[in-house]
Amino acid sequence: MVFEDYSPMRVLISFHSKTGRTESVTKQISEVLTKSNHEIVMHRVLPRRVMKAHRYNKDGKDIELVEPVVDLNDFDVVFIGTPVWNFCPSPIILSYLRQLTNVKGKSFVIFSTCTGLPGTTLKRMANILAVKGGKVIGSLTIKSIFDLDEEKLQIVKQFVEKLFASVDVL
Repeated sequence: MVFEDYSPMRVLISFHSKTGRTESVTKQISEVLTKSNHEIVMHRVLPRRVMKAHRYNKDGKDIELVEPVVDLNDFDVVFIGTPVWNFCPSPIILSYLRQLTNVKGKSFVIFSTCTGLPGTTLKRMANILAVKGGKVIGSLTIKSIFDLDEEKLQIVKQFVEKLFASVDVL
């Protein structure tokens, strides 16, 4: 297996999903890492008050989350996934990113799902993490108009395997 040379890591996968596409990508990432004996913690990011997408503050300000932000000190790598809303990360994920603490020196992998153009989604996420001292070691956007098929999930699998095969990643 690709990860045999690595000691098991503790990985956090935080995500927001409205239609289920981002959740599908999250499950695929978890499956690949679990097969390699890494410890996975899944964290679904949810707003305390659910509204229609256009009602959220587009910058993610003043959005109260259901669960507090997880302490990143407990993890070796953090994946963060979002659907694309108006060419940007969902406001819920923007709020989550702004609330993160203990980011300095952490390794992050960011990903998005969309039906059209991803716009500045990954760039905005990476910028927030960089300002806080985080290091983005990988990013991926999966485009699909319908539910994710095996081909798209295979792309996710290959991305994760390639990322963790690189000795310089962590």
